[in-house]
Amino acid sequence: MSTTQTTYRTGTYYGETETLHIWEIADDQGIAAELYVSMDHLEIMQIETRSDRRGEGLARSLWDAANAQMGTIYHSLPAHRTPEGDAFAEAVGGESVTDCHVAGCYVCDCDDDNPYGY
Repeated sequence: MSTTQTTYRTGTYYGETETLHIWEIADDQGIAAELYVSMDHLEIMQIETRSDRRGEGLARSLWDAANAQMGTIYHSLPAHRTPEGDAFAEAVGGESVTDCHVAGCYVCDCDDDNPYGY
């Protein structure tokens, strides 16, 4: 399976409205891996590798490309990560954001007096 270079663009995540930084790796079957990073906080919003390409280092390659281009990108807060996202953060290292940027976040026990959970 041939892998093309990592490409960069901006766009949205499948039906969402927020514009994000997007790095992708494509092969002859389409998108093999993709990384979505917020414009304002440089926080990873989503990273995916197609199931038949997992374990090949594609996600790490996207991480490296994004950091090279942006300076530093950040992992989400641990409470916001999936188990797979947490494993990825542990594997590649790097910093996590320090604050929740989601208004009304149920994960951070937010309420009306404390809308960001901190």
